[in-house]
Amino acid sequence: MRKIQLGSISSGTLRTEDLLDAVIGESDYLFGSDYLDTHADSNDFIVKPLLTAKAVTDYDSEDAGYALEELIDALNQYAPAHTHLGTHEDDGADFGWWPTDFKDCYTVSIDQGKNGESTFVDTDCNLYVEINDHGNTTVRELGGAIIWDCV
Repeated sequence: MRKIQLGSISSGTLRTEDLLDAVIGESDYLFGSDYLDTHADSNDFIVKPLLTAKAVTDYDSEDAGYALEELIDALNQYAPAHTHLGTHEDDGADFGWWPTDFKDCYTVSIDQGKNGESTFVDTDCNLYVEINDHGNTTVRELGGAIIWDCV
């Protein structure tokens, strides 16, 4: 599996057909386009939703909406800590991988700068987080390896 890339995978539309194509494309990118060929008989969390999504022919049906929702939920199981696949908080027609906030996790502050920068440990997820005064964020494993960062 490849690492997710924060950012948009579809913008300017929330049509089920467009989003299904984008999310299926993202699944193919992350897991490989031949993933279903080699895992079709497994109970892997992505197989059933991906098979269902790829079988959709009537994009205006409720089934298409459910298939999209199930595939998004499955991909969100793969999301790194404090990220999600969904709409951007400032633009509902921009769909992709976005950072989430840290307000619902238990944190231990290491340093709170005067200009708004902060460094803390997210003890729920065992992560080290640095946020500078411009909002640039780096999330690391406690051992130091970067999980994700964004500017």
